[in-house]
Amino acid sequence: MASLTSKISIGFVRNLILILIMFAALAVAAVAEGYANQLSFLFVGLLVGGFGLSLWLGMRTATARLSALLALAFFMEYIIQTINAASGLCQYHGVGGQYLFGVMAWLVGACSAQALSTGVTIPLLQRLHLRAPGWLNSVLVLVLVALIPLTAGRYGPLMGLSFWCFFGLVGLIAMIAARQMPIHVFAGVVLSGWLVGNPSEYFGAISSGCWSFPYSPSYPPLYAVIACWPLEILVQYSLSAFLAGEPVD
Repeated sequence: MASLTSKISIGFVRNLILILIMFAALAVAAVAEGYANQLSFLFVGLLVGGFGLSLWLGMRTATARLSALLALAFFMEYIIQTINAASGLCQYHGVGGQYLFGVMAWLVGACSAQALSTGVTIPLLQRLHLRAPGWLNSVLVLVLVALIPLTAGRYGPLMGLSFWCFFGLVGLIAMIAARQMPIHVFAGVVLSGWLVGNPSEYFGAISSGCWSFPYSPSYPPLYAVIACWPLEILVQYSLSAFLAGEPVD
């Protein structure tokens, strides 16, 4: 028992160090890129809540899984935010249009979604004893991918080859991973993506003005919050499990 407690404590300390490094990088980027003075009270509150959720995740997650999640989220988000900024899908309002702060804020979102998935939405949906074949999850992933062009509106022409290559790969990985998931796990991860994505984009863009969307002055574009967020969260959830040698269920 003492040995188990020691392992848990050591694992949490390692996770705590990773989480503190993440938030230190977020704070440095906010100051260096000129976002610190733009943050609304609501966005700061959301980030503080994300810190709490990240700590909760760190208490329940292996260091290998958390490390994989942070690395994947950073890699994926740096790529897609570069694509978004270059294509005009969104504009960052830091010094010189820099967006490392946005990438780091997305890492907080990734940890928050993972914490909600493993600690809230998946356990709650498991109580419903839902049953469905794995292929249905893959079909639902296709629906999420299809929602991107269907809800893009005026953003459609801005979605170039690089955008579709990125989400084509994300969609393919999500389809493969979703097929291995019980329906309550799949639904829980998607739900967490929605729960985290909507306030993150609203408070970051509309409330704070750290970034903006050219055709969405009052609410983030639907394609981003109802399709892109859950797809990316699905990939980060599943690939972090794979890299850590854990099952996706």
